[in-house]
Amino acid sequence: MGVDLRGPAAIFLNRASAAGRSGRTRRAVDLARRALDADVHVAETRNPDELVAWLEQRIGDYATVVIAGGDGTLSIACNILAGQAGPAIGYLPAGFGNATAHLLRLPRRPEALASVLVAADARPVDLVDAGGRLALFAGAGWDAMVADRYARSGARRLAGWGIAIGQSLPDLVRRTPVVVEDGAGRELHRGPMEMLIVSTTPWYWRGMLVNPGARPDAGELVLRTYPGPLPRFALEAARWLAHRSPSAPALRGSEFVVRRTDDAPLLVQADGDVIGRRPEWRFSIRPAAVRLIGRW
Repeated sequence: MGVDLRGPAAIFLNRASAAGRSGRTRRAVDLARRALDADVHVAETRNPDELVAWLEQRIGDYATVVIAGGDGTLSIACNILAGQAGPAIGYLPAGFGNATAHLLRLPRRPEALASVLVAADARPVDLVDAGGRLALFAGAGWDAMVADRYARSGARRLAGWGIAIGQSLPDLVRRTPVVVEDGAGRELHRGPMEMLIVSTTPWYWRGMLVNPGARPDAGELVLRTYPGPLPRFALEAARWLAHRSPSAPALRGSEFVVRRTDDAPLLVQADGDVIGRRPEWRFSIRPAAVRLIGRW
């Protein structure tokens, strides 16, 4: 069931990426602006702190907030608006990964995207609290290393990802030793891992099915540890691309604690943005944190 769009609407466009400046994005923004009678705010920055400050200054009392950008920009808006009863958040995918577009079942055509926003089917969505940062998905291990190198190289879309992946290939033979516990301290996994994902969405990056069974309305987290080694990890990646269930088992719960067993800090990304290195990370569920507009 949709919700009434009462009150003002705004579209926030980050043109830092090439997709943010593309003709399709410009047309989607223009159609959505006219359909919602929305204000349009435009930024062009890759600096997360600058983006947070820019959004915080402008979101104000809008009843509908539409983010035209990537998963990271959408994630920042969700963190700003989490816990507020009013705002409905729409998404015009204009990044490189756009994993959330698959969760929301968003069409590619600008006209169809505008229709989704006008229909305004906004529903509560659970988020992962990753050490204080809210996200639909968080990851540790190889994907976080790739995300870190991609950001430090200037986030240059396909070329940047290719460079970051190439630089990170040696890390696939240096697996990270971790222990995973539930909120009560019970050990659930111990050993090396290539990648760990905890999320409320099954989708990752450009439509890869990395964490099937995760749902944004289930009130629980789903965590998967991909232990490797490299040949086994490659088979798992093939399953993600083919939308087949991976062999790695799903762990379900409201809270998980993950730490390295060699006492080194663990690098973590959330919605594609690196959020830090810590000896220990606590992931918990934030039920119905925001309302997202989609084709539910």
